[in-house]
Amino acid sequence: MAALTTQLLVNAGTAPEFGAAAASDTAEVGTGSNTFAVYRNGTADPVDVTVVVPGNTSYGQPTPDPVIAVPAGGEAWIPLRREYVDRAGAGVGRCTLNTSDQDPALEVAVVRVG
Repeated sequence: MAALTTQLLVNAGTAPEFGAAAASDTAEVGTGSNTFAVYRNGTADPVDVTVVVPGNTSYGQPTPDPVIAVPAGGEAWIPLRREYVDRAGAGVGRCTLNTSDQDPALEVAVVRVG
């Protein structure tokens, strides 16, 4: 599991640095509305990214884990919501992101606006 570093978007323009995505990474959530995990898929197949959401609903059922498909040769920006914070598994203010493929051509960057 790798702890991804958050990169701040600046007014002059930003080209975030991407790195290889691991099977399981952790990322800062920020305010819950200003931070994104950006996945670029350089593989020939779609890849799923699962955001692990801890806890249960008010009905006692496990909270659903969103699964976001990153198309082959494409990109996906995933908003990192406050509800995704997993203090026990990822650390304070962080969430866990799992991928269905560990190909080095699958890259990730975490960016924050403002």
